[in-house]
Amino acid sequence: MSRHFGAQETDCPVRICVSVDRGSENPMKGLRSKARREMVQASGHLFQLLGLPRSTGQNYGLFYLSATPQSLDDIVGNLGISKGSASTGTRCLLAWGALKQVRTQGQRRDYFEAVGELRVVLSNAYRDYVKTRIATYARRLATMVSLLEEDSKTGALDKSEAKFCAQRLGQLDKMHQTLRGLAPWAEKFLN
Repeated sequence: MSRHFGAQETDCPVRICVSVDRGSENPMKGLRSKARREMVQASGHLFQLLGLPRSTGQNYGLFYLSATPQSLDDIVGNLGISKGSASTGTRCLLAWGALKQVRTQGQRRDYFEAVGELRVVLSNAYRDYVKTRIATYARRLATMVSLLEEDSKTGALDKSEAKFCAQRLGQLDKMHQTLRGLAPWAEKFLN
């Protein structure tokens, strides 16, 4: 799936990831290092908190603490995720500049390694994902306000319902203004 972010095209699908409790199953049985397993888990949780796919964060955690380039098969074996999730996460990370593709002599497979500068990852993810979501939210909020005014005029909502909805939309607008106010700080921090 391909989406456009500003003037840039990326193969990074933007969606909310739902985590599945695997019980006592150890999906990372291919990782012997406890430090690497912890990095994979921490990265996955961080990405999930940001509304990004957890598996993409896990991919990045694996790459970040891997001294050698990794193939999709390596990701699948180490993380216990599907090849589709590994491929999707890798494409997303490539689009953000978090990974680079490397050639391994005598191998036909694609191999990847992490770009060591974490700030690049966060900056590109912010630019391509968070910033665009804030802009999209502003347009949707404006549409909701316009529709609420129309609903009030046509009688689709009585006065008390319209007032209640207007108050709630006002709260959303305040939150949006706060996020927009934080944006310059985030951009300064990430650049």
